[in-house]
Amino acid sequence: MNLKALGLLILMAAPTFVSAKSANIWSSIPFIRGADLCQYQQAYSQTRSEYMHDMTSMASELMQAGAKGKEALNMLLAFDALYDKNLRLAMQYKYMDVTLENTLKSYLDSYYTSYPVRDRKVRFRHMNDIRSVIRAINNNQRIGNMPADSYELVDYIAYGSYSLAPNCNGNIQVTITLVGSDGFTKNFAGLGKPSVVMSQIASRIFEEFERTKFPTTLNFNGRTITLLGSPNGSVGETFNPNDAARTCRYMGGRLPNSNELEMISAYGDWNGGIGIGTSVWAISSGPEALVYHPGLRNPSPVRRMSEVNTRKFKYYCIK
Repeated sequence: MNLKALGLLILMAAPTFVSAKSANIWSSIPFIRGADLCQYQQAYSQTRSEYMHDMTSMASELMQAGAKGKEALNMLLAFDALYDKNLRLAMQYKYMDVTLENTLKSYLDSYYTSYPVRDRKVRFRHMNDIRSVIRAINNNQRIGNMPADSYELVDYIAYGSYSLAPNCNGNIQVTITLVGSDGFTKNFAGLGKPSVVMSQIASRIFEEFERTKFPTTLNFNGRTITLLGSPNGSVGETFNPNDAARTCRYMGGRLPNSNELEMISAYGDWNGGIGIGTSVWAISSGPEALVYHPGLRNPSPVRRMSEVNTRKFKYYCIK
């Protein structure tokens, strides 16, 4: 199918999706400061004798460089005190929670800009009127109080924790927990510099709620296709397309043909479809299971297994 024909077919289709649960999240995300894993690592990574040996070695090096015994001791104490002072300043974590909350939201918005979706499922919602929000900001306070009927207004509330990472190189370890109105939780973790660590968590939240999940249904111009996936609930892999075809029959479905594979791919991984990408796919073509190789377009991406230089194929089932 050429791209022009495929585009016309997509415009004619009126797709509907079996949507994943939405995630309207309370906009205020409180953070709990966790244990200092850096100090813990330093305190317990060495025995007392190992620590004393290191201090003795450093004192010896200072004396070899010309320092007297008392001078070397004072220099070691000064270095140790300076390190402790800098650590205490870093450990104040003033406004760290605000930084983490706002960078999470901004990174998540950037993912929605980079990967547009038809139905945005993750949104942060204030449960207070605009005047209360402005008043809290002017008073340098956290925004929002939870009203009694909050469970009717949002799907999740979020809270987080953070601590200095054990590698002591300025990274922090952050976790975000989403608590659903049903009481179940989803947890996401990241490790990195304070300015970028939330990008990891934002990407995982985006993928959790927006990536196509099986089963899901698409309607193409009045024709309904249900994507079943594979027995493990995701896109499967096989060494033989005939095995994939047999698995789909066991699931009550079949492999997609090349046109269906292209149409489903046109919606992408974030809008109810499955992108082809650069993978080689097992497909159906009458009684024979063939493969679809996106890198072999001339004369057709549809090939026999013996014609492609790979022995691992992706697949999903439809009905």
